[in-house]
Amino acid sequence: MVNRTLLLAAMIIFAVAAIEHASAVWRGPPQVVAALDPETRDWVLGLRNHAGGPCCDTADGFPVEVDGWDMAGIVDDISGMTQSEASNARSGYRVRLRDGKWHDVPNFALIDPKTNKLGYAVVWLLPSWSSQIQCFLPGSGG
Repeated sequence: MVNRTLLLAAMIIFAVAAIEHASAVWRGPPQVVAALDPETRDWVLGLRNHAGGPCCDTADGFPVEVDGWDMAGIVDDISGMTQSEASNARSGYRVRLRDGKWHDVPNFALIDPKTNKLGYAVVWLLPSWSSQIQCFLPGSGG
């Protein structure tokens, strides 16, 4: 009985530690982006990915800590690809999502970092609980 209790306690501690580590890359809930001043909020609402798709609402964007994204991802050679294949190819950017794993950002999801008025990176997932990247706005640093 004591061994089972100790094993259960160890499993709970491990699970809590894994959850805290996995969420360490998130700057905050989507509401952090939603609480912007009206001008910046309107700018965020107007963001489009390379495929022309909207990034959704400000409440859908997850701010990402500096150590939660980088340019160490895989860059696919798009020279022999169709336009559709090139759009889905990996851009070289990657983001660590809530699952604690690195996910390559597809070309279509990328937003020009030179246009970033926020200063920090934001990722939009579709649906918001998934790991499918709809838009990614790189921040300063990385």
